[in-house]
Amino acid sequence: MNIRERMMAVYRNEVPDQIPVSVYSRYLPRGSTERLVRVMGLGILDYCPLTTMIAPPWHLLPGFVSEVKGAEFRICFSWERGRRLELRTYETPLGTVTQRTSQDPSYGSDWTEKFYISSLEDYRVIQYIVENSVIRSNEDAFLAKRDDMGEDGIILGRVDRCPFQKLLIELAGPERLLIDLYTNPDPVLSLLEALEKKTDAAFEMIYKSAAEVIWEPDNVSCDMTSPRYFEKYCLPHYIAHGKQLHERGKLYLVHMDGRLRAIRDLIARSPIDGIESFSFPEVGGDLSFTEASSAWPGKIILPNFPSPLAAQDEMAINSFLDKILDEVGPGRPFMLQVSEDIPPGAWRRVLPILCARLRR
Repeated sequence: MNIRERMMAVYRNEVPDQIPVSVYSRYLPRGSTERLVRVMGLGILDYCPLTTMIAPPWHLLPGFVSEVKGAEFRICFSWERGRRLELRTYETPLGTVTQRTSQDPSYGSDWTEKFYISSLEDYRVIQYIVENSVIRSNEDAFLAKRDDMGEDGIILGRVDRCPFQKLLIELAGPERLLIDLYTNPDPVLSLLEALEKKTDAAFEMIYKSAAEVIWEPDNVSCDMTSPRYFEKYCLPHYIAHGKQLHERGKLYLVHMDGRLRAIRDLIARSPIDGIESFSFPEVGGDLSFTEASSAWPGKIILPNFPSPLAAQDEMAINSFLDKILDEVGPGRPFMLQVSEDIPPGAWRRVLPILCARLRR
């Protein structure tokens, strides 16, 4: 088996000839260590948006930004105490909304300092933007990226976050959304309905895509997405689209990288095939691998290597890996991912350790 075949075997709930280790492409800078670990069997995980994202998008990367009819989108930069701030603005016939972001100097992650929705009136403006987003297929870009990857890894078909998580993480933030949903729910519910309709339109293109593995980066954690809200808003979304994806022979992965104990029974009811970037207790999760396996029979658990372990020595890392392999047991599909930030530079020491241990 080559690395792509091993990774796909795990996604399909099959046992490969060797346990694969994979890494998000953005966490693998090019160089001598990168060449070494890829020879050792490290697989690359990358993604390509199968359609443009519902505006406003989280990232402004190629293929993400949608046209919004009747609106003007602009970006301005400023500097504050040596930090670059980015101000994103949509002007619409119903009003103007802005988002202010900064970039983490160590990991390059985007941090939202001001969300687009900062008042009840902003829900109406965002709904206009959503309803007037022109969603276009990125199928040609996906096929080109998949061909370029070849057998060295997987190109995941990236889709937008489910509407509730998009509002929670990208557009309103948890404090604004959860308070408004409790005290003045009508504008929130109206926007959620508009987001779901636009999501359905995007999925009509996604169903026809050549992508084998569909990846939804919902970043679910029941600290913010309570069992009540998960059951009411997230689960119906997964059920509806999971059924359609399975009818077309596609696999459905959802990025759930937080605390999941309170919603584990609800996750079990969903048709998703894999819990992607599952968090071990060592990095803040609240389920062991054994507990998760018991809760989700038939689903693939794709855990993230805990970044705090990157500061420990090789013996400690191998001890952790041995413990996890004991929990996995023989004859069960398993793949370890590096799918969250690890300290800058630490990857050069850590990735060879992971590849060497799991290859054995």
